[in-house]
Amino acid sequence: MIAGFPVSSPRLGLTADIARSARLIGWLRWLMLLLGSCVALACWWQHVYLPWPLLIQALLTLAALNAALPWWLRRGGDPLLALRLGLSADVLVLTELLAFTGGAANPLASLFLPPVLFAALLSPGLFAWALALASVVAYGLLFEWHLSWPVDHVNALHIFSMHLTGMWLSFALSALLIAGFVSWLAQQLALREAALAAARETQLRDEQLLAVGMQAAGAAHSLSTPLNTMTLLVDELLATRQPDAELMADLRLMKAQLANCGNALARLKLGSESAPGESALFAALTERLAGWRSLRPDVRLDWRAPQGPDPLVALDPAFWPAFFNLINNAAEAGGGELTVAARLEEGVLLLDISNSQGCLTEEQLERAGLTPLPSSKPVGMGLGVMLSHATLARLGGSLRLLNRPEGGVHAQVRLPLLVDDKDGA
Repeated sequence: MIAGFPVSSPRLGLTADIARSARLIGWLRWLMLLLGSCVALACWWQHVYLPWPLLIQALLTLAALNAALPWWLRRGGDPLLALRLGLSADVLVLTELLAFTGGAANPLASLFLPPVLFAALLSPGLFAWALALASVVAYGLLFEWHLSWPVDHVNALHIFSMHLTGMWLSFALSALLIAGFVSWLAQQLALREAALAAARETQLRDEQLLAVGMQAAGAAHSLSTPLNTMTLLVDELLATRQPDAELMADLRLMKAQLANCGNALARLKLGSESAPGESALFAALTERLAGWRSLRPDVRLDWRAPQGPDPLVALDPAFWPAFFNLINNAAEAGGGELTVAARLEEGVLLLDISNSQGCLTEEQLERAGLTPLPSSKPVGMGLGVMLSHATLARLGGSLRLLNRPEGGVHAQVRLPLLVDDKDGA
């Protein structure tokens, strides 16, 4: 079939795959040679006397070239040159066949159009114009230089009927080829536009992430001084040894929180966390969530780890910020309650993060991860989901947001992992 293979056209911006196009044109050429042979046999059967040696020589020449081109391509030949040689041979051999069978009066003369069409689609530019001009000149010369069609005056009506049939056959072949190429081209252009639109959205998201990263680096530099100042103040207050035990507990909590902020800024300045070794997957999730619980005592977390063996994996450090972005968003949007469930299926970590409040619009569900979502939090910028989506995509995973029928939002995370054959403790 004609449709379904990519072509090279700089003007149309299509995917370049000349080698595959040349091979498919070769298969089409075999089909045309088969049809030409059938027409020749029909003429012989109807006792139409033609210069058979010349016709057979022309068909065999084209068949030999069509057999040699794939062999040349397999040996490293230039696909574009092979394509152009094949189309030029089509025009040359068709001119020769028509010259031996009545010239311009032959109803198959309109078959000059398909090679010109292929050249315009597959190799636009000078070659396409040259082949079109050569076809026009060859068609014009056939009016004068050709062998006469062997018309038997007794069978003139029959010969005219054959001429009309040939005209119909030539038109049908040309129409099918042109319709196939143009329809395929329209489909490829639509797919190309969709791919370009997706690429533009991805580029916009990456530009937004880059801007966020630059602002985060500046914020890390600006926040380090006030954090150090507050840490010193807390140390001085702790050194006073006030008898108020509740106040001392609050100060120690404040110091721990400031230390966490300082560590986070240090990691941000360094670019990322150091890559850890393998660890038990669900134990690591339990440990991290326990640490998060200590920072968010106001949130009720229902953590559901699977029973059974705990596989050893090496989680990329970039996973944790993406994971806790989703956890924090779910906690704040869900009124301080959320459920986190995890399981491993065929080397893919599946995380389900859901809350019981809130609802996203269809537009928000469709655009989630591509652009910042509108945030209802007092200081929210709506970047958490986009950052998590981008990070998971970079790690080979995916994020999907769904509205729960009973209320709330459900985040589904899929992350492929390299699982050790040994099970963790």
